[in-house]
Amino acid sequence: MADVESQKICVKAKSKITFPVAVDGLILVLVACFLILTELGLLPQVVKRGFYCNDQSITHEYKGDTITTVTILLSGLVPFVLIWLTEALFYTPSISLSKTETESRCRGSWREAWYWSKKYGRGLVTMLVIIGTIKIFLGELRPHFLNTCKPDVKCIGTEYISSYTCTNMDESLYFVRDASKSFPSGHSAMSVFEAIFLIWYLEKRVPRLRTLFTIPLLQMVLMCWAVFCSLSRITDHRHHWWDVLAGTVAGCIAGFMTCLFGCHNFDASKRKRKSSLYTDHDHKLINTGSGNAVTIGTPLHKEEINLNNVIHA
Repeated sequence: MADVESQKICVKAKSKITFPVAVDGLILVLVACFLILTELGLLPQVVKRGFYCNDQSITHEYKGDTITTVTILLSGLVPFVLIWLTEALFYTPSISLSKTETESRCRGSWREAWYWSKKYGRGLVTMLVIIGTIKIFLGELRPHFLNTCKPDVKCIGTEYISSYTCTNMDESLYFVRDASKSFPSGHSAMSVFEAIFLIWYLEKRVPRLRTLFTIPLLQMVLMCWAVFCSLSRITDHRHHWWDVLAGTVAGCIAGFMTCLFGCHNFDASKRKRKSSLYTDHDHKLINTGSGNAVTIGTPLHKEEINLNNVIHA
């Protein structure tokens, strides 16, 4: 009888997962569409920035990207790979699990890797959505704006131009629109976020190794990647220095908040693990050891069950 009731409760629990999963999937699709439309420059600029004719900061020539958009996007996949490799190599079953809750090393490592990967992905996507929103509502003219846009006005002296139309037909519409979305730097934010998350992850999750310099070397490479990627945006005349600074700050804040609040400082003991009790609304079904299933819903009932367990023992 107890087994039948447990199966019914399990079926109810599984059926409840459908709606949340559907909602999460819908949100994920909407966020992905927003990021794609933002990156392709298909969303209109809310605020159209004007410029002064004598502004030398927007007269630079575009000579290409040292770190392309494809490269920075692919770099976002590196943490996923590193997390899965790390958990596969160094995972050990938790000593807090009972004999009935033990799981294979392979399954446990996959579960841990999936958990930390979700935390990383959630923090990264949240930060990118915020950066994309700021670019649309604030934006700023890139250092190569005049060379890319080629506005249909004649600049004289210190005149301020607020109404203009870009006439550059040699470049794609995406690239021309992107010339007005300099603030903040997405490359800087993403590279710094990746570096902070992985440095923190390696420091907390990798056990002590016999080699002294393996982990510090990896952490140094990650930090150098963030610095190089950020500085290249200035030398390539793709961003102003304050754009890069703002992106770096955004990446630092997102990285620290994800590691501290999302991952709980990578402390596995603070994770909420699934309970072995089957829950049906406010009642829990447990086995008292005598073969009878008892439904409890109040602290008083719990004390009675504990007392019965002591007597049976």
